[in-house]
Amino acid sequence: MQGDTNDLVFEPAYFSDANPATALDMVQRVPGFTIDGGDAVRGYAGGAGNVLIDGARPSTKNITLTAVLQAIPASQVERIELIRGERPGIDRQGAQLLVNVVRKQEQSATRSYTLSGYAYPDGIVRPSLRFETSRRTGSGGWEGSLLLSTNQDESGTGTRLRRDAQGQEIERADIAIDSPIKGGEARLAGDFPFAGGTLRGNGSLTYQDYRTRERLSFATGPFGGTEARIDDRIETVSGELGAEWTRQFGKALTTKVLLLGTRKDTAIRSASDEGGVTSDFASDSLADERILRIAFDRPSDDGLGWEAGGEIAYNSLGSRAGLTLDGLPFALPNSNVIVTEWRGDLFGRIKWQLTPAFQAEGTIRAEQSALRQRDRSNGESYGRDFTYVKPKLALQWDIGARDQLRLRAEREVSQLDFSDFASTASLIEGTIDAGNADLKPETAWILEAAWERRFIRDGAVTMTLRHDRIDNVLDRVAIGTLDAPGNIGRGTVNAAALGLSWPLDSLGLQGGRVNFDGEWRHSTVRDPITGNKRSITAKAPFAGEFHATLDRPELKSTFTLDVYFGQELTYSRIDEVRRTSAQPYVSLKWTYRPNTRLTLEASAENILSRRRERDRSLYDGPRNSGDLLFEESRSFRSRPGLFLSLRYQ
Repeated sequence: MQGDTNDLVFEPAYFSDANPATALDMVQRVPGFTIDGGDAVRGYAGGAGNVLIDGARPSTKNITLTAVLQAIPASQVERIELIRGERPGIDRQGAQLLVNVVRKQEQSATRSYTLSGYAYPDGIVRPSLRFETSRRTGSGGWEGSLLLSTNQDESGTGTRLRRDAQGQEIERADIAIDSPIKGGEARLAGDFPFAGGTLRGNGSLTYQDYRTRERLSFATGPFGGTEARIDDRIETVSGELGAEWTRQFGKALTTKVLLLGTRKDTAIRSASDEGGVTSDFASDSLADERILRIAFDRPSDDGLGWEAGGEIAYNSLGSRAGLTLDGLPFALPNSNVIVTEWRGDLFGRIKWQLTPAFQAEGTIRAEQSALRQRDRSNGESYGRDFTYVKPKLALQWDIGARDQLRLRAEREVSQLDFSDFASTASLIEGTIDAGNADLKPETAWILEAAWERRFIRDGAVTMTLRHDRIDNVLDRVAIGTLDAPGNIGRGTVNAAALGLSWPLDSLGLQGGRVNFDGEWRHSTVRDPITGNKRSITAKAPFAGEFHATLDRPELKSTFTLDVYFGQELTYSRIDEVRRTSAQPYVSLKWTYRPNTRLTLEASAENILSRRRERDRSLYDGPRNSGDLLFEESRSFRSRPGLFLSLRYQ
């Protein structure tokens, strides 16, 4: 399992007890590693994940890493590498740990068909069909996939209760929520020799139709005996083309050139009818992104290497929205806008192997962007230019064969969400948000220390402490009488994370393993309305998940328990405080692989019928001066379901 360096190498035999069908099955079992798909940001560097395919990141942002790994048959995998230090030609892009899936350099061809579906107690069935094909030669290959899917977001029944400022009940209603999803995805990717190097390409087209239907039956209150409805639909069509060329010149210089373009069309339609009062909201937006990235990597025999490069990105978002309340138009500021950005990012990185056990990395990045917004309803334009320097120092100390200490000090600059510049509304949530043209990116100094300990044969525990000192915290401000995203000053986040992968063989449970990943956070910022300190809006104090697996090769089976802990979120709006929470989502799964061609999976989903809650305190003005209008408590339990999947390869 141990490689020539502190990297860890996992051969296919390591995963044999689980009889994996895809590369995803293998990567999910690498001890001490959790797949991170990267951040949903503009540009490529900030959106990179932590999984490589043959030493390179997939040239895609639209397709998830899990989908990319699922398209690679396990039979094509030569080995899985857990990269824990620097390696020539590898652009870590800030990731502390990387997994590299190395495919066999031999001729092969595979096809697989997967028929799956969810079934629910009320008789609803949501089927899906997936087709995958791939062909490899000694010098390259290609893979393609087609997915037609239907699904169901958490749906169920519950109650909504409103009380006045004196605590007296003013309204009670029963809730029924149904959230069907349907979509499709087509992807084609390949790699082959080109101009002395390797050219990797990727193309994809995706479609999703996400609907939410909410029905309220009023038992008490002014609408007692009547019913209300809220229908919400989000339809998204996106496409992507990407290519990356990599070539090594001599033994010391690796060059990478990336071209990537994405396009996303989103249409939102919402309608409500409550007590005869109707509301309608419509929004259409088109996002466009184009990226050119060039990077050079030169390691050195004396332990000192460097990396340099740059990225140019063009982004645009055109958004048009309209809202009517009881048939009358409601004036939304910035409801018809187009936002554009040209952004350039230059970086240089020095990598120094001080000793075989100690290495340092120093990075300096310079970012400049020109942001422009035009209100198409009145022709007014607004623009801002930003320049940031982003230094980083990372140290890594391998303390013997089992322990590793990682330290990081870095200045991070977030990216503005273009949708924050345009007005929007949610009839489901009962909120109206104004667009805000006067936004600045969050900047933060990050101090982080992580200690990793490898134990027993393949156990791992990682403990991480992090302090974020944030300037220009992006939270909530007032624009006229409406709530809007905006910068509210300085804030902090202190976090502690624990990652554990523990094989249970030593406890007498052969083939058993538990995995836990969790992070505890404490954030503070000064509320612009009350002047008091509070948590940053929508910053969860805890997020985590737990997984337990039991391999039984003699039964050709694997049994899995998955627990996804619910998050508690607080939204501090101008005239409202909202708190949401959810109980853990728990599922039990049985995977049966009688041979290398057939995989049967059956799982009981959401077996605890988890409860979701939302509490609101709504005022007739700003929270510091307005009177409390009502307090609302909303709770519903989502339905459990049964998932069945049959994969033939």
